[in-house]
Amino acid sequence: MSDTKNKLGISHILHELKDYAFITLGVALYAMSVTVFMLPYGLTTGGVAGIGSIIYYATGIEIQVTYVGINICLLIAAIKVLGIKFCMKTIYAVGLMTFCLWFFQRIIEIPDATNPELSVLPHLIGEESFMACVLGAICCGIGLAFCFENNGSTGGTDIIAAIVNKYKPISLGSVIMACDVVIISSCYFVFHDWARVIYGFVMLFICSMTLDYCIRRQNQSVQLMIFSRNADAIADAIIKLNRGATMLNGEGWYTHTDRKVVMSIIRLREQSMVLRMVKNIDPYCFVSMSDARSVWGEGFDEMKVSDKGSGSDKRVLVLASNSSHKLAEVRAVLGEKYEIRSLADIGCYIDIPEEADTLQGNALLKARFVKRYYGFDCIADDSALECTALGGLPGIYSRNYAAISKEQMEHPKLLRMDELDDGVSQEMLNILKNHKPVVDKPSDRDPKANAEKLMRELEGKADRSAYVHTVVALITGEYEDASTWESHTFEGILPGTIAKRPSEGNEDSFLYDSVFIPEGFDKTYFELGFEIKSQISQRSLAISKLKAFLETSPKKK
Repeated sequence: MSDTKNKLGISHILHELKDYAFITLGVALYAMSVTVFMLPYGLTTGGVAGIGSIIYYATGIEIQVTYVGINICLLIAAIKVLGIKFCMKTIYAVGLMTFCLWFFQRIIEIPDATNPELSVLPHLIGEESFMACVLGAICCGIGLAFCFENNGSTGGTDIIAAIVNKYKPISLGSVIMACDVVIISSCYFVFHDWARVIYGFVMLFICSMTLDYCIRRQNQSVQLMIFSRNADAIADAIIKLNRGATMLNGEGWYTHTDRKVVMSIIRLREQSMVLRMVKNIDPYCFVSMSDARSVWGEGFDEMKVSDKGSGSDKRVLVLASNSSHKLAEVRAVLGEKYEIRSLADIGCYIDIPEEADTLQGNALLKARFVKRYYGFDCIADDSALECTALGGLPGIYSRNYAAISKEQMEHPKLLRMDELDDGVSQEMLNILKNHKPVVDKPSDRDPKANAEKLMRELEGKADRSAYVHTVVALITGEYEDASTWESHTFEGILPGTIAKRPSEGNEDSFLYDSVFIPEGFDKTYFELGFEIKSQISQRSLAISKLKAFLETSPKKK
């Protein structure tokens, strides 16, 4: 595990270095275009650079002075919204931009012909103001694209654009254009020349279109439909490239033989690599590729739409169970503020194995599984009956106590808590492939047989004290970024005793309802009925602690 973490750490460092390298390139390109194409020709662009240029034309104060002053104020306001990671790179970009603006001016400036003691910026492409406008706008757009694509920003209205784009499906270029109209228009009050205002709007338009084109081109996706006799190998190869693949069953109508079709969506930049891989596996396959204009989901873009109008403002939580009794109990405790969905509600019909050696481990394992493969914030529980005279048994074997042998208990093959990480193991991934969907209860879950074995084990023992114990786990965080996941556990323990004989008519109990008598009562869980049980049960105690936590903690996605 330590080797894996070291590799992930190195990969993260290299990724960060790549980001900073491209941000440096983008900032340098932007600063060069401002210094070479904009300032010498009296052109005005948008953003803080535009404000700085107007002040420069009016007062002679160099553009970098105004630029850094305004951005310091904006960055202080942006840290809470965009996060420290984005702002750290933006701080770096703003500092670098300030230096580059100063540096490029010092490089290209020449003595003023009328006053050698002063310096001016030369017209490097002659008197071609429109050409300077076009070239400057294109270079600015490309520079901004480098910054945005690598989680950075040049500050100013870029920060405003990034904030809006974070929550709304509005392109960066459109936001910047809307913010900058007033800035460009204000240059009229310095030059009293509408031609310069028009040049400014042309520059803004070209810059925005260049920015949108670069980002759209970088993120463009394509959909592949691969018809092959070796579809399994192709699908496995695509998965190894960290892309998803879906297998469709079809029939070749000419030969009337079964055919499998691999459907996958990839980035356009990955097209050549994937096609070479496909050709290497099956050079005679049939491939159809079409543009996927918008792709939302893991590994691609996030759906940035408002929840307003969805018909519900409740927080959605998935309970990792399909038990109607569990769902009713959890919904009763959490109340109307939460929408509790079952595994079936999210399309999961798998009986997730409980492979950990503690209740806490099993609850976390199930919650992480749901979070990783279905995306929802999840609550999961594991419960046990612990008898004092049996040294805590059935314990984690409560679910299948009747089916498990003494040898299996003495030599368990279970995961320790320190073997569970914040993700889900490859072994858990295999569950999706190898476990068939289940609707009925598994054969090893036999409440009546479990209770009968417990009665035999306790026969002749004077101490019949016991506890029912539940641990509830909560996993929240960003679906695509496991590093943001937060895990919390809540315990509920209810003492009691084991009855001399099981209650009659109890066929649908998991946690020994027919034999457990809660402390302060003279009837078993089963005899008390669901309404009373749901009010006093160990699960209700744990869920009540979960509810208190949810109501005092900020909402996690």
